[in-house]
Amino acid sequence: MKTRRFASAVGCIALLLSGCGSGPSAAKYKAGEYTATAAGRNGDVTLHVTFTSDNIEKITTENQETQGIGTAAIDTLIQETIDNQAVPADMVSGATISSNAYVTALKDAIAQAGGTAATAAVSAEGNDYSTTDADVIIVGGGAAGMTAAVTLADQGDSVILLEKSDNLGGNTPAAANGINAADSQVQLNDQQYKDAGASVEGLENLQSQNTEARKNLVDAFAENSGSVIDWMNSDLGVDFKVDIQEDPRNAVQNYYMLQADADGSTGITLTNAMETALSKRDVTVYKNTDAISLITQDDQVTGIKADCDDGQEREFTGKAVLLATGGFGHNQELLAKVNPKLANATTDEIAPTTGEGLLMAQAVGAKAVDLDAIQTFPVVISGYGMCTPNKLPGGMSLDGAVIVNDNAERFTAEQFEAGDAILQQPNGNAYMIFGKNDLNDDIKQIMSAGYVQEADSLSELGEKLGIDGDTLAKTVSAYNDDIADGTDDAYGRQNPTAVDASGKVYGFKYGVGAHYFMGGILIDENTHVLNEQEQPIAGLYAAGEVTGGFHGTQRIDGSGIGDSFVFGRIAGNAIASALK
Repeated sequence: MKTRRFASAVGCIALLLSGCGSGPSAAKYKAGEYTATAAGRNGDVTLHVTFTSDNIEKITTENQETQGIGTAAIDTLIQETIDNQAVPADMVSGATISSNAYVTALKDAIAQAGGTAATAAVSAEGNDYSTTDADVIIVGGGAAGMTAAVTLADQGDSVILLEKSDNLGGNTPAAANGINAADSQVQLNDQQYKDAGASVEGLENLQSQNTEARKNLVDAFAENSGSVIDWMNSDLGVDFKVDIQEDPRNAVQNYYMLQADADGSTGITLTNAMETALSKRDVTVYKNTDAISLITQDDQVTGIKADCDDGQEREFTGKAVLLATGGFGHNQELLAKVNPKLANATTDEIAPTTGEGLLMAQAVGAKAVDLDAIQTFPVVISGYGMCTPNKLPGGMSLDGAVIVNDNAERFTAEQFEAGDAILQQPNGNAYMIFGKNDLNDDIKQIMSAGYVQEADSLSELGEKLGIDGDTLAKTVSAYNDDIADGTDDAYGRQNPTAVDASGKVYGFKYGVGAHYFMGGILIDENTHVLNEQEQPIAGLYAAGEVTGGFHGTQRIDGSGIGDSFVFGRIAGNAIASALK
């Protein structure tokens, strides 16, 4: 597989190191092992760095970062530091917090060893772009794009995969639950699955709860899902287990969830398996290559124009193009356009999703459906991600906390459904304010990553959060007085609890996050992109979260990640068949 190879995978700055003597023979470091610690996403990241007098010889780490995301980023940074004897200057995309922790700790260790990190750049070897023509051009290296690439390569088709970021996987590693499928072999062997009478038809019924979901896409998903699980098991070595879901929110019970947690979660496990499979195929992968527009000739899509990592614009041409670019959580303008209510939303997406696949397809006449159908998450800290709602103040089980706005004033009852009220605030900002009684393990984890402010008074806390401290103190005092009789007269909060401001007080800034995009480019059951007359656009295909029609306006838990892998596999087979 051709991949981008860096002198440093994330970009580097050279270490111009001062020694304790003069002349060319002076030592760069005081030899020995030095330990340094910095706050990561899930807690402290500790490095043990061994120096010779001239080199960084060895780095080991202790951390609790997310498997396959933060841990992978740190492993990459360690290898590049050793290879280049340099401190990384840029963060690994999708793992900024973990990367920052690593760099901070490394600089500390270098300082302890008597070295200094300077700003001279180490040149990086980018993509060679020697191949710009293939049978199929795939845009987007998430679950759908990688699955299609592996499928096509196995059938003898040449593939170029363009990924705009440093990493493959897209948002899939962040998927919090399992994958839906029906009648895979592991399910057919499971007694609970059989006792439930589960079937392909049952999965179709589950997916069809939303009347906006298109039956042809629901049927295609359900009918192909089992074989995709079997393929990932037999060909890619993924070990699945049945996980019957007891979710009262589903009008039809979900008997179709599968988990594959060998690497920590299903999303991470499947991403790692697909990356490994891709590395063993003859697929040309260009990272840091950002698609701009589709190329058409005689009413057929024949390629992609893209901005390349060397600053040049190039054309990548083929017989078919597959768009697998995900949603558009990082495109605030597009969010506001398709769903004005989300004009002030943030996002928890770890991939740099800006909607280019959707916009490129629309520019050549593609039909888009349900673009306003966007699932949100009520507690998202920018740069950190979503916070588990049933364990945090402001979530499902709230204790002593209040939510205030930029004016340091309450504006809603503190409950899970507060999202709409937050979105209506200027800039969509909210601040969670609480005392030491709510300093639970989840808060401590966020605090260790640097996203929670601590203060000795509410006035001081307000100033640290960038809001008026005196107003904040008055707001909390008024709330505590109001609920003394057990009733929240201002906003009707159920079972209100006073904020304990007698000791240390805490707060963090957050917003409502655009989490999953049900709508997108309309496709048929073979992933052909359809025009406004719902006829196929020659040469153009799409799969995954960039598409619409499958979910309708409501996503079933487990079918988001399933959408990408199943329709990615369908796309690969459909394109291979068309090319033959």
